[in-house]
Amino acid sequence: MNNHSFLKSLNTKLNSQSSFQINSIILLIVVLIITVITSIYVSNEHTIYWWDFVGYQNAANNLTNLFRASPQRAIDDIFGSLSQQKNYLVVLPLIPFLYLFGNHRIVYILSINLVYLLPFSLLLGSIATKLIPVPSRWVFWSTVAIALLIPMSWSPGLRGYPDIGATLFILLAILIYLQNIRLTAWWQIPVIGLCLGISIVLRRHFAYSAIAFLAAVSCQTMINFLTTFNYVNNSWKRLLESAIKISLISLSSFLTISIFAWGFIQSSLTENYRTLYAAWSLSIPDIFWRYACFYGLITLLLVATGFSLGLLTKSLIPSTTIFLLLFGIFSLAEWLILLRYGNIHYSLHFTPIIVLGLASFIWTTINTFRDKTRLIILSLTGIFLFGNFALGLTTIGKFNNSLRPLFATNFSPLIRSDYDEVLRLSDYLSKLAKNRELVYVAASSNLFNANIIRNANRIINPESWSNLRAISKPHIDTRDTYPLPELLEAQYIVIANPFQKVLLTDEQVLKPGQQDLVKFVYDAFTQNFPIAQDFQKLPEEFILDGGITVSFYQRLRPTSVATAVQTLSAVQKQIPQRPGRQLDWMSLNQSPYITYNYSAVTQVSDDGYKLMTDPSDTTKQTSKYFLYLGQVSESVKITGKFDFLNQECDGLFLAFSSLDEQGNLLDTTTNNYFPGDLSDLNFSLAGKNSVYLLLENMTIDRDELTDKCGWIINDLVVDD
Repeated sequence: MNNHSFLKSLNTKLNSQSSFQINSIILLIVVLIITVITSIYVSNEHTIYWWDFVGYQNAANNLTNLFRASPQRAIDDIFGSLSQQKNYLVVLPLIPFLYLFGNHRIVYILSINLVYLLPFSLLLGSIATKLIPVPSRWVFWSTVAIALLIPMSWSPGLRGYPDIGATLFILLAILIYLQNIRLTAWWQIPVIGLCLGISIVLRRHFAYSAIAFLAAVSCQTMINFLTTFNYVNNSWKRLLESAIKISLISLSSFLTISIFAWGFIQSSLTENYRTLYAAWSLSIPDIFWRYACFYGLITLLLVATGFSLGLLTKSLIPSTTIFLLLFGIFSLAEWLILLRYGNIHYSLHFTPIIVLGLASFIWTTINTFRDKTRLIILSLTGIFLFGNFALGLTTIGKFNNSLRPLFATNFSPLIRSDYDEVLRLSDYLSKLAKNRELVYVAASSNLFNANIIRNANRIINPESWSNLRAISKPHIDTRDTYPLPELLEAQYIVIANPFQKVLLTDEQVLKPGQQDLVKFVYDAFTQNFPIAQDFQKLPEEFILDGGITVSFYQRLRPTSVATAVQTLSAVQKQIPQRPGRQLDWMSLNQSPYITYNYSAVTQVSDDGYKLMTDPSDTTKQTSKYFLYLGQVSESVKITGKFDFLNQECDGLFLAFSSLDEQGNLLDTTTNNYFPGDLSDLNFSLAGKNSVYLLLENMTIDRDELTDKCGWIINDLVVDD
């Protein structure tokens, strides 16, 4: 039987039955397969999820609870989240499942896979029909099968990432573009722009996929222009028209983002995300090897063979192949050379190309080789795909030898044998800090961190889990701040020995050497720094997986300003590079993790700041000290505009002082302020030999500051 008759017979068999009935049956089978695999996978997990693996699930659960209690408040929260780096939109389609069947992990993961993974595979099947010029139904369903046999199609969703929802709109944009690559249908332009914009709104990192898409379209336009320039009339006119259409796609995408997430555009213009997220940027060799192992070297070889052999044998549609290869090349350049982020959900930028490459390999084999050879190649490929799937998603693949990189990285169900001990530890802490005292966790690894403690408390105390205020932030040097405010506020410190940090081999990965802030706190208590002497070690200890010993310290007395300054000086010496979000001013008594609706310190211009006390304070005590850690010259002038948050205060005493690195006072200047008075700040003091400036505030009678004397300083500037 020749290749033509082989394909013809396949098509005849399919057309012999009702097309709608067959497609419906296959679709139901696919839904059943997704449901069964997901259910088996999640039911085999026994762990306490942490960080990204549970972040969106918690958000979805919270939103579901809001819909149950107050739909209007839930809607308000959805709109309020749009300006944030992560918003509720991507989990919104999952809410009906959670609303009907409960806030369970299996419901959440099933909803991701049914709402997102299913159409993901169907869209890839549709794109494949624009790539492979053979009977479309067979191409469609075979590509759907291939998509579901690739472990990396499943892994992000099974780990709790809903990012595949944003991938859908990139795939939809590609499919619409491939309908007519000259974009002669007027509707293509706004719809493609809308799809690109929505993908970015759902998950911000898909801005890079949108850029890769536009770059691929632009390059394909130039290729078409250069190859037809000599024998097609009006080539320049067609090039100009294409440029205008690409610009209109970009404009419609920008307008979509502006409507739904204007705050993201503003932050993109003001925040240096490359610096803030430098901790996630792995070395080029590490990131190339990591992504290669995600899919397995054999898979990559089949993909490369599929595209190259398909082009050589003319088994693929050239225009579609060129676009997909350009899109893949630009995505590779973005993620493996420029950004180099290694967490598994970023693989979604590559998985579509991998699936289409494998489909190309299979159909090129069918088109190119004859009976026996074709049967052998297809049989071996099928065996490999099923085996690779098992090695990627089951415990069968949990081995490590020289052959392991040939197959997909193993993302089998998460199981921790110390599950009960972690619950017991969390319960101990919740009882220890029963009055919502701050607990600082000086550990930040994938085995043990504050997020694991909090989520364990969700299991133990689902109604009052938030009462346990355990934090391990700051924990990433390039993104966070010095840990001093948190240490000063903390009543309990949790130390894990050996020191717990993220490893290069972890699923949630960081570049090595990016957790020195956490390491400093660990060192402070294991080496008995002065601040550790304000605490006493408690007798209780817990032993966790990996030989981790967890111990606890309880505060004995408040930490003095001098000790606080000495601690800051020590951390600056140990970590010379200032953390990514550390400002020139910090509050010594108000952690940014205490109150979520305000910031004690806000930078309003290059050298201007806004300082304020907590307006929602109910403890009759707010911050008394702010510390300036910017450059201090020999003569310092301080200006600003002071105002009271309410008028019941009898008056405030403000003092600015210059300090050395040991916290010794070198010079000070003071003034009194009263409600209703014009309150421009104008202070001068000597800064010679000074390292820091201290702002102290208290009531006129020097009693402890109460909530009736809340205040704000606008446009605070320290002039050299």
